[in-house]
Amino acid sequence: MAYRHLLLDLDRARHVATVTLNKPERLNAIDQMDKVDLLDAVGKIRADDDIWVAIWTGAGRGFCSGADLQGPAPDDGDKPLNELLDEESWISRQGKALFGVDKPMIAAVNGVAAGAGFSLALACDLRVGCPDSRFVTVFQERSLPPEGGMSFLLSRVVGFSRAMDLSLTSRRVEADEAYRIGLLDRLVPSDQLLATAHAIADRICQLPPAAVRVTKRAIQLGAESSFAEASANETRYGGLARRARKDAEESARAFAERRKPTYKGR
Repeated sequence: MAYRHLLLDLDRARHVATVTLNKPERLNAIDQMDKVDLLDAVGKIRADDDIWVAIWTGAGRGFCSGADLQGPAPDDGDKPLNELLDEESWISRQGKALFGVDKPMIAAVNGVAAGAGFSLALACDLRVGCPDSRFVTVFQERSLPPEGGMSFLLSRVVGFSRAMDLSLTSRRVEADEAYRIGLLDRLVPSDQLLATAHAIADRICQLPPAAVRVTKRAIQLGAESSFAEASANETRYGGLARRARKDAEESARAFAERRKPTYKGR
């Protein structure tokens, strides 16, 4: 499938997908037609057993400046009835799709992340930034509440009162502050941004992919669970991880033989 404003590189040898939002003249703003491509890319990453980690970034000077209000809108007459009656916005469906993939997602934030772009970065599990990174909630300036999962994710990343501050004032957060408050997990020079994101992805890919995926599930559920519920989930997911028997056996053998393991995702 050819995408309009999206580049998808599936490096199955390294087990890493790289998604590049590719509308640099609009700072990679996403319109309602682009979201179809984005959701398709998410589906491909989810379905491909040879892809273990995904990196999201933007072409040019921006990561994603949010919803492209000047972009084309699909003809409602061509939409399926199920979509016409869906109360969720396309931005909400985008956030839900990214957050719902149990493979690690890394945002390489190379410039502005505003509105839906901010939500996209939050839906990723790790965010790597550079001096050009900056974040703005924007939604309030468009007479809207947060969308794309921001109301759920932002407070969990930066804390309740900071989430209120950033949302209610819609002020711009520069890279240094973003790193200080935990919005960025790494802050590196601009020319090292993608290399750092790929180094993190490669490090994750050295670990058993089944264990990585169930770990992501457990941590996501743990954020909403009691201690007892989280403990039960850990036990349940531990059993699921061991279903990848060849990797489980390789882990034990490599430990006994004092060598680096090689995992296959099986």
